[in-house]
Amino acid sequence: MERKTSLILGALFILTSGLMYSVERVISIVHWSALTHTGSYPTTPPPPTLLDNLFIPLFLLIGVILIYVSFKKK
Repeated sequence: MERKTSLILGALFILTSGLMYSVERVISIVHWSALTHTGSYPTTPPPPTLLDNLFIPLFLLIGVILIYVSFKKK
């Protein structure tokens, strides 16, 4: 794999990880907002942790490794 290809793939994996985490947070807030109308739910939404979805840390790790590999190549 070329240096440029692994650098682009690494950046895409990290961006995908961040996008997935952001979408998860939005879904959590929308779900909490819908449940607050029932009257029996906490006053603050439970935020998702980084490890709730297995793909987020996996994509982040793959992205960091690919960027590291791209900088090690000459």
